[in-house]
Amino acid sequence: MQARESMVQPPDPSQFRADLIENSVRCHNEWKEITVAIDDIVCVLSETLCTEVGYKLLFIQRRSEGINTEDSTYLESIQLISLSPALRSQYLCTELPRHLCSHESGIHIIISTASGTGAARHLYKNILQPFLLQLGICDYSVHETQSSQTITELCKSDFIPCAQAGTHKTIILLSGDGGIVDVVDAIYNASWHSIARPTIALVPAGTGNAMAYSLGLTSYPTSWLKELLQGRPRPLPTFGAKFSPGAQYVTEEGRARASICASFKTKNEVPKVHGAVVASWGIHAALVADSDTTEYRRFGGDRFKLAAEELLFPPNGAESHRYTGTISLTRWDSQTNSEYEETMEIKEHMYVLATMVPRLEREFMISPESIPLDGRLRMIHFGPVPSEKAMQLMTSAYQGGQHVFDRSVFYSEIERLKIVFQETDERWRRVCIDGRIIAIECDGWMEIYKEPESLLNILTSVGV
Repeated sequence: MQARESMVQPPDPSQFRADLIENSVRCHNEWKEITVAIDDIVCVLSETLCTEVGYKLLFIQRRSEGINTEDSTYLESIQLISLSPALRSQYLCTELPRHLCSHESGIHIIISTASGTGAARHLYKNILQPFLLQLGICDYSVHETQSSQTITELCKSDFIPCAQAGTHKTIILLSGDGGIVDVVDAIYNASWHSIARPTIALVPAGTGNAMAYSLGLTSYPTSWLKELLQGRPRPLPTFGAKFSPGAQYVTEEGRARASICASFKTKNEVPKVHGAVVASWGIHAALVADSDTTEYRRFGGDRFKLAAEELLFPPNGAESHRYTGTISLTRWDSQTNSEYEETMEIKEHMYVLATMVPRLEREFMISPESIPLDGRLRMIHFGPVPSEKAMQLMTSAYQGGQHVFDRSVFYSEIERLKIVFQETDERWRRVCIDGRIIAIECDGWMEIYKEPESLLNILTSVGV
């Protein structure tokens, strides 16, 4: 944002007029002129939503020119007395959506303090909280995560009972993909018959933001704020993951193990978790697991690339590991309208990933045929290849998903996926479910399948 002042005396804000010009909005009066970039505009509030006469332009401000980090941005506003027709048609907000009306939905804000590089607190304090205040929204509950169980406990104590009672909830989640899977897993592991689906409004604040990237919530600084006003609740497709009885969560940066869904599991039931983004084994799961440390997280999203390089090019000069196991796929035959199962002939693998979203990072197009929230599960696989070739394939994913056209890559829509692991070292039996790492016992197995019904909504303009 650029500001030009003609006088030291502060202007009377009620005198500002606004015009849409090229890629910016010019707000001016006889005292001062301010130019706001289009991508920084959140909305224009009408008289019905702001207490002052006229309109109010909300936009993102940066503390220093050229800096664009989470802790350098905050919400700013300008009072206007007039709007150009173009500004009125594109940005004017005259009423609150139902999911932000406290008398229609209970509003909860969850700040995931451990997500990413710790951006969630700043996003709440300097952007989200002032934004809600500008909208006149004061009736909401704020929760800061105190441990890895905070979101699960909130679901059990509040969100699930309300859903079962037919009460609508809006959960504004400042988190990465891990926060989503916490809610998804808790909801699906609860006892239910019919529920009022809670709605997640996602605020990307992690290093793993695949869902946010796929829904366009990071396209520009105001994307997620606009979704709060313009998005509509849509069913969030999910998948289930079943495991052999000895499977456990990997916790405390790999030093500890924890039971899977111990508080929900009934006697003789196999361990089961749920996700909405990705299930993987091989290089992808290993790099997520290895980079889930305080040391790596300080690099933000680059932690994944750093871990991948160490896995593909081990410091001791050895060959990258060949992951051993048997993979069975279930696919749909459109000619017979029935499912069929096949077992892959190769038993050594490097990259095995099933996903419901197109992007894992902003530019990393892992599944170019995937459409957000279409409920289809697709698999990307390649066997052992030279490390240079593996790096080339992953680089191709940053080029619009070109990797899927390589002859060494298997890419297909699937209904189910099962892996029987044949590794002696637990390090190579780790799998990833939406950022959570699970260790499988020797000769154990994992099965991925699509859930037939969605129990959650997510706020989005995609497909609306």
